[in-house]
Amino acid sequence: MHLRPALSRRVALRLAPFRACFLILLWGAILSACGGGGSGGGSFVGFGPGVAAPETPAVQPPSGLSYAMTTAVYELGQPIVPNTPSASGGAAERFAVEPALPAGLLFDAGTGIISGTPTALASSAVYTVTATNAGGAATARVVIEVRRTPAAPAGLSYRDLAPIYTVGQAIVANAPSSSGGPVTAYAVVPALPVGLSLDAITGVISGTPTAEAAAADYLVTGTNAAGSTTVTLRLSVAPAVVAPASISYATLAALYVTTEPITPNVAQVTGGPASSFTIAPALPAGLSINQTTGAITGTAATVQSQAAYTVTASNAAGSVQTQLRIAVTARGTWTAAASIPLARHYSAAVKLADGKVLVVGGVSAASGYTNQADLYDPATDSWTTGAPMLAARSDPSATVLKDGRVLVVGGDRSINASLASAEIYDPATNTWSATGSMSTARTRHSATLLPDGRLLVLGGYRAGSPVTFLQTGELYDPLNGTWTLMATPMSVPRGQHGAQLVDGGNAVLLVGGVGGASGFSQLTSAELFPVADSGSSTPVVGAVPAGNVYISTPLADGGALAMSDVSTTALRFSPDGRTFTTSTIFSSVARPLPTITLLADGRVLVAGGVGLGTAEIYNPDVNVWTAAAPMSTARSRATAVLLDDRSVLVISGDSAGGNELASVERYVP
Repeated sequence: MHLRPALSRRVALRLAPFRACFLILLWGAILSACGGGGSGGGSFVGFGPGVAAPETPAVQPPSGLSYAMTTAVYELGQPIVPNTPSASGGAAERFAVEPALPAGLLFDAGTGIISGTPTALASSAVYTVTATNAGGAATARVVIEVRRTPAAPAGLSYRDLAPIYTVGQAIVANAPSSSGGPVTAYAVVPALPVGLSLDAITGVISGTPTAEAAAADYLVTGTNAAGSTTVTLRLSVAPAVVAPASISYATLAALYVTTEPITPNVAQVTGGPASSFTIAPALPAGLSINQTTGAITGTAATVQSQAAYTVTASNAAGSVQTQLRIAVTARGTWTAAASIPLARHYSAAVKLADGKVLVVGGVSAASGYTNQADLYDPATDSWTTGAPMLAARSDPSATVLKDGRVLVVGGDRSINASLASAEIYDPATNTWSATGSMSTARTRHSATLLPDGRLLVLGGYRAGSPVTFLQTGELYDPLNGTWTLMATPMSVPRGQHGAQLVDGGNAVLLVGGVGGASGFSQLTSAELFPVADSGSSTPVVGAVPAGNVYISTPLADGGALAMSDVSTTALRFSPDGRTFTTSTIFSSVARPLPTITLLADGRVLVAGGVGLGTAEIYNPDVNVWTAAAPMSTARSRATAVLLDDRSVLVISGDSAGGNELASVERYVP
């Protein structure tokens, strides 16, 4: 009997071919001088024996690459205003762009300038420009669209919106940026302070002020044939050098994705104009800061948790700082793995000490409730069939004990009968042996390995007529193979719940599920069950979303993540405050019966669900979900195991049409 899908036939809807029970509404990647000469031959004039040749200075790579127009809308058949890049760091020797620019637009590989006359329509797309020299590379992104009709410029802005200049000191050229159609002419009202000028073609403000000027507003207008856009600058000219007063960024806390160029994070400075920008510590690999403008650009190369970065904007008179927070995630990739010998759902899977994966039990269209055990070897991508279990069982729990053996507990033996029995698999001998039975039969219970090596089983249901949800817990001692009934009851009868060890190993967090005083209720409560059997369970404050089945996983900080099959809201349990923080899954689509896996880097992979082949990633450091690469096949009721190489094996389950899948996929984060 399986309550994961909704009850059908007897009580409500049902998903599994061999399940007649519960689950209400389930749809829900120097030329070395090499010394290589050896002995003999010629000599190098100028360096005698024992005198080393001077080292060749390291080439500084380009950094902080950006364009004046990061988003441009061009008119078919009309020459564009050249879009010129700027960068700091080492001088770029060559430029490249991917993919190819729209027809008619030209890309200068020596300067990076985009020019020409578009000759074909093009939808809005992202183009990645890479500037390189012998020391490395920097990237920037440009969004380009070609329309039949001209587009008005939009979003006019300047690097320095409220600069304070100094008499007699040449200013750092203040360049504009805009989006929409390209600006063909610039004008400013009123006239700029004496000594400063606005380039009517480029919009760049430059010069050397020759007289003091009180702070005043200057309206800069950028126009083209289709319209105009404006920005107000507040300029002043001081008698002495003034330090920058403040620095801010468009995005103070960013989550970037590897292999995808970031939207430039632009710095804005008030007070004295900054002549240089620095950042500490070094940005994530692939990102760089423009040392002249402060813009952060590029393409992050590796996943990392959120970290703090201090940006300093300086000039001759002083400096100012601000802090940014940056995290990097990834979509990952999927590859096909060898198919499992017996396709089934509601099996259990664990990773053994030698890195192999053991899959046991489940329900199969070919053989019904099965006792088959299969072993997967990641090193050879191959399956072998192991010794069968002593009893056929579906929906059991499987736990690797401290000594490396596997304890399989409970589950269903038929549509109307649950098991109280337990058995142990010894990987060293490929044998099964019976161990003590629980006091009552249980399916869809939780099984939690405690720090002292014992196993705590809580709740679940007992199949039959009627189905009985359980409020009790039992403790298994592997030293003597016996079970002890816990004196402490759960707050309510509860099955199909999420469960994770928290509170430093002193409590098990139980979330949601089905049961309640009257049975068959979707529970909206959570509780902390005391491992020490102290007499009472502690409720967690606040309601949780209702659902038929909750899945959960531990988090690296000692907390837990849980979610139900009919809600798009995920719950993060904080071990400190004993409270929940909510987040909305990326897809905004409820996932009935997906897999959930804690990755080696601390992120969480949720994959599949009824009719779903998509996957998503929870990033715990920022409490945000992002899309992961999709699987090749929609699957639900599968099992998933984290392998030693940090990849995730997702095994069997049901297809979108409800047919069992023998296929297996491997996710590489």
